[in-house]
Amino acid sequence: MGGSQSTRKVTLEQGNMEGVVKVSASVVKRMRGEPEDEPSSDAPPSESEAGRPRDGIPRETLLPHEQKAVLHEALQERDRYWQDKLQTVEEKNAQLNQLTVEQFHKAAEEVEAKFIKQHYKPVCQDLQEAVMTCYVENPKQTLNCAQQTKAFTNCVENARLSMLQLKASS
Repeated sequence: MGGSQSTRKVTLEQGNMEGVVKVSASVVKRMRGEPEDEPSSDAPPSESEAGRPRDGIPRETLLPHEQKAVLHEALQERDRYWQDKLQTVEEKNAQLNQLTVEQFHKAAEEVEAKFIKQHYKPVCQDLQEAVMTCYVENPKQTLNCAQQTKAFTNCVENARLSMLQLKASS
């Protein structure tokens, strides 16, 4: 009945019976003129709500140096909160990193175990060196090295066949 609009909510529920309307307890309290219970919320009210800071003390009643102290304490509290959050995240990250490193090393060991690098002694190394020396000495006349190349190729082929025979007999 003034210049402002009412922000009250009225909840009406109609039951199964016709003609019966249920009214919530908060509506009954308002109709009787009793003070309403403050709605509880999990989140603290923001500083803009009711013109009060989060500590619940109206700003008008605080002196400027008290306001600074309250704000400073609120900032310190937020800093502690975020430092705790940061530390928790860093600890989880370190654990995940350690787990990843361990898994990597385990996988590397498995691969090395499956595919062991086998060391072979070079075959026909003296003939290979003879071919290379001939090519260096005759860069424009490579056909002069045909005899060394043929001897090297025959040696490699014989070594390959003997390795295959050893594997077949094993």
